[in-house]
Amino acid sequence: MVKKLYCYVDESGQNTKGRIFVVSIVLTDQTRDELLKICEQLEQVSGKRKDKWGDAGHEERMRYLKHIFADDRFKGCLRYELFHQTVDYDNATVKGIVTAVKWEKQIGKYTTVVYIDGLRKTKRHEY
Repeated sequence: MVKKLYCYVDESGQNTKGRIFVVSIVLTDQTRDELLKICEQLEQVSGKRKDKWGDAGHEERMRYLKHIFADDRFKGCLRYELFHQTVDYDNATVKGIVTAVKWEKQIGKYTTVVYIDGLRKTKRHEY
């Protein structure tokens, strides 16, 4: 049987013109739906609500992150990679995804489904 991994990706830092670029990843398997519901609940609790990250206030974003990091159900699912002095954001994003998926050797056969927040349709074939 082939195991399915789900990889949810978001990035930040384009506004720094390459000084720092962060790729954030949630990697999960069968707990995908549970984690999605938890995230939605924590958006409400933190005050972030459904606002896009950049539109939410700093305090709400920090509260949201504190809730995520404090929740044991996310243990082992969160990954990130920092890049410095690069404007090749696509390459950095792909490298971050590969690192996250290879972080822990999977047993048996698996496939990975990757969701990248805000990825334009014209870029999908490149990824």
